[in-house]
Amino acid sequence: MTSTDALASILLDRQLLAANDLERCLEQAAAGKRYLEEVLVREGLFSRAQLLEILENHYYCPAIDLGELPFDPTLLALLPRKVAAQHLALPVGVEGEKIKVAMANPEDIRAQDAIGATMRRQIIRHVALRDELKSSIDSHYGRLNSEVETADTAARAPLPGAPSPAPSPRVKAAAKKLQLDLRGKTAVAVVDECLEAAARYRASDIHMQPHEDELAVRLRIDGILYTVARLPKELTAQVISRVKVLGNMDVAERRVPQDGRHTLRKGDLLLDLRISSLPAQFGEKIVIRILTKNAALMNLENLKMPHAIRKAYQEVIDNPQGFYLVTGPTGSGKSTTLYATLNAIDREVVNVVTLEDPIEYQLPQITQVQINEDAGMTFASGLRSILRQDPDVILVGEVRDRETVEIACRAALTGHKVFSTIHANDTCQVVTRLIDMGTAPYLITATLKGVLSQRLVRTLCERCKVTYQATETELAILGYPKIEKLHRGKGCVHCSETGYRGRMALYEYLRIEDNLHRLIIDRASPYTIRHAAQRNGMVLMADFAKRAVLEGITTVAEIQRAVLADEAKEQLCHNCQRVVNLDFAVCPFCQHILKEKCHSCGSPVEAGWEACPNCGDEIEREWKKVHCRHCLAPVDPHLGSCPYCGGGLP
Repeated sequence: MTSTDALASILLDRQLLAANDLERCLEQAAAGKRYLEEVLVREGLFSRAQLLEILENHYYCPAIDLGELPFDPTLLALLPRKVAAQHLALPVGVEGEKIKVAMANPEDIRAQDAIGATMRRQIIRHVALRDELKSSIDSHYGRLNSEVETADTAARAPLPGAPSPAPSPRVKAAAKKLQLDLRGKTAVAVVDECLEAAARYRASDIHMQPHEDELAVRLRIDGILYTVARLPKELTAQVISRVKVLGNMDVAERRVPQDGRHTLRKGDLLLDLRISSLPAQFGEKIVIRILTKNAALMNLENLKMPHAIRKAYQEVIDNPQGFYLVTGPTGSGKSTTLYATLNAIDREVVNVVTLEDPIEYQLPQITQVQINEDAGMTFASGLRSILRQDPDVILVGEVRDRETVEIACRAALTGHKVFSTIHANDTCQVVTRLIDMGTAPYLITATLKGVLSQRLVRTLCERCKVTYQATETELAILGYPKIEKLHRGKGCVHCSETGYRGRMALYEYLRIEDNLHRLIIDRASPYTIRHAAQRNGMVLMADFAKRAVLEGITTVAEIQRAVLADEAKEQLCHNCQRVVNLDFAVCPFCQHILKEKCHSCGSPVEAGWEACPNCGDEIEREWKKVHCRHCLAPVDPHLGSCPYCGGGLP
């Protein structure tokens, strides 16, 4: 029953409104796509105060008028907007350790469970009008998001007392600064100029995308794409053909994707170009990945890992066996970290073999094997062959299927050290990802020793970095630190008016310790594994990100974009094996309980706990219950007969 249906039933059952008047109001609400309470107030039948009083008496919980609700970013940060909008609920205050939540339907048990589990707090129900909740959610969360964005774009605002032109959007200003003058140049000169600009601005990718009437050229600098040129349509075919010639690709073939590579020297830099073509609506799109042969990045000490993670990761180097995984989005530096790890191993006394697709960097005293799926050389088949080459250390470029994972696990089980990468949202979801692939949990617990997750964020330009007064929203996101001044980049020639120059990696390391083995065997959710790992001392990537902001290395807007905005959003229902939102406490497909709670106080509890840490009551466990041998109903063992069927109990 919807909130509108509930209000209509209340008014009708209590004879507060005639049936014909109610039917007329419902028709007006449906025709105008309005809420029933809006129509009732507009028609003068009830005031908002009267409707709130009616709802309060019906639901036996306090009513709240959201018209004068103050903006509190601390409370809003506890409940994601998606959950608030889905359940029409809004946190409105704090009472001790509990959170006051205004709801359209306070009797919705599933909504209460989802909200309480998400905020990790007990909630106190309040009732509010549906239309006020909708408008308050839109306005408050809209303000929360806009304040973070404004804090970043405000870096171009003039300093006090210093005259400056009117501010403009930062991305447009940077793109204008990066514009290339390619007028009147041939296709060969255009491609050469784009490669020169990419090397000059430290770009990681060049995108050449055909449109209906032009060819757009974009550079990815520090993870952000900037449009640097727009070429006439007549040059599209010539420019794309020139790039395909450089990559030794088939110029005549335009119907299927192609891959190529080219090596280029620009001054002291040796650039390795990976070229990819993709047939699209208005022609082939070209993306050139630029890999710089930078020996400095091949050293673990230069990766600037936090001390705690660097100390834990040293065990990866020292341990002679085990399975280690690195996870993160594409372009987050996973390969660089693994190459630096191999570089730290004494290759004089061990045999190191890699399986890569493609081989990105060449290291001495290492056997590097290129994957060729067309010829039958896959990760799985190559890994089987490597095991016959007496390896000590094995690097598998990526584990993509069950077969590869199981061979890697068995290799680690027989005394080898195996490194690889995997795509997952964070370290704790890697375990779930392996199980979803079909890997037996006992293999994971026996071989997996550690998981490293990493993301790249832009760092502030040291030449134009200035301090400013942090907003209330930024302080709430950072957990209200003692300092109130943060840093941002004003924009200068050195950083091409972006305010950022260079990138740094943020890390999170999960050591698979003995107390996690039981959770993995029980197929516990990533949520449960994360809490257990935190009790073991694991520091979350978000915490390192916030520390980088406080140290003046990056900004709140940047960690919002790269780290905080990409928190885990899904979990696996272990009953029906479907993927559902992490905020759900009950599976919407099979109604299986995803997150347990104490039956006495309602506090969230985790798998394996036998008592509630909040109230101390014993947690009911299925294996502890006594069942009637006649009707199989759970019964009190102290009773003489079953209260359901009357049968005698043993």
